[in-house]
Amino acid sequence: MSPSPDAVLAAGTTELAAAASPAYLAKGERVRARPTASPTPTSTPKPTVSLTPTPKPTASPSPTFSGPPPRAQYREFAANCTATHYLPDDPIVYPGLAGAAHNHTFFGNKGTDAGSTNASLVSGATSCQDPKDGSAYWSPTLLQAGKPVKPERATIYYKSGVSDYRTVKPFPVGFRLIVGDTKMTSAADFKGYWSCGNAKSKDFPASCPSGSSLIMRHQAPSCWNGTDLDSANHKSHVTYPVNGVCPASHPVAVPMLEMKVPYKLPGGRTEGLSFSSGVSYSFHYDFMNGWDQQRQVALVKHCINGGRQCNGVGYDQHKP
Repeated sequence: MSPSPDAVLAAGTTELAAAASPAYLAKGERVRARPTASPTPTSTPKPTVSLTPTPKPTASPSPTFSGPPPRAQYREFAANCTATHYLPDDPIVYPGLAGAAHNHTFFGNKGTDAGSTNASLVSGATSCQDPKDGSAYWSPTLLQAGKPVKPERATIYYKSGVSDYRTVKPFPVGFRLIVGDTKMTSAADFKGYWSCGNAKSKDFPASCPSGSSLIMRHQAPSCWNGTDLDSANHKSHVTYPVNGVCPASHPVAVPMLEMKVPYKLPGGRTEGLSFSSGVSYSFHYDFMNGWDQQRQVALVKHCINGGRQCNGVGYDQHKP
């Protein structure tokens, strides 16, 4: 069973800890103060980390079918995960360097920090509904007037990004990626979007209807090159499908992640919003595969390949 959405978040910097309301803090939380001078790659040698472990994975060819897939409105399952803690860590970009990143809000694996690896995540305690999802998901911390905004339960959808959903294969063991870009210079180029009420926008909306949630959605590329578990920029080993088909350079269809993060704002007011990474379109998220691999294989086969809409524990009530 997932922890209560009221489970508190541990402040990852002293200024966030001071700004958070008392309801945010509770016994047992993980708090780490940001160093007075954050280590940088020039002052602190960056650990040598293999981006593509040896031997590299050998992806088996995607299955082929003689005809089009049966019509299926949904081809997905959901990872419903509460936020667990804040830390200025990023185990993908700054592995082993605690405090070197901007502040992140972490979902899923409860032990994620700068020292985490894909292997260390597997079988770890998780805030996701499925107890076998030890994956780490994180995004920059949303602030309002400098204070952290507690997200509601995040949903990470695992979908088919290609037309033939029968060809989607599970993420390989050790897979990781980053979606979005902190250095994005224009909202027009942002691939995610914000929504509240019936309105959608590429930037923070001017306001939201009272009682509604401000929701961020961002889809990931879902075509893998079949060789590399990571890449130098943590992005180029994957790409987006073209007209529902994976290109020859990235022939393997993997689940298309779509992260949905809702934030409840008092009175729907959106003034003073920013991210720890900067403007609204600097939003991004990271994923490190920590699934029990047999469980992920079963979910992809049953829910995505099977044309179902599965909930956080892999069940579709309309198509069991």
